[in-house]
Amino acid sequence: MGWPGSVHDNRVWSNGDVYFSKEKDHSNKEYLIGDSEFSASSVRVPAFKKGQNVILSEEWKYFNTKLAKVQIKSEHCIGLLNVRFQQVHGLRQTGYKQQA
Repeated sequence: MGWPGSVHDNRVWSNGDVYFSKEKDHSNKEYLIGDSEFSASSVRVPAFKKGQNVILSEEWKYFNTKLAKVQIKSEHCIGLLNVRFQQVHGLRQTGYKQQA
């Protein structure tokens, strides 16, 4: 919240309150998952990237498939919330800091 839509998600993550308090807010057995555009950290687990001349193992492919299914459900949920609660659109445009 409070960042323009053109800013990369990883930049927003690495400058956010959750990032700076991640060790305090998450135990050793809790992780945040994200797509391959996010960098890995002590609490963030990104999807595995397939680069040139890189073959993903079956375990990595399985993880990416399971992650994608969760991401799709999450995106659908956000879409339904946006439709149901039209005022959510205003939060993106005005930013969290202005709402407080």
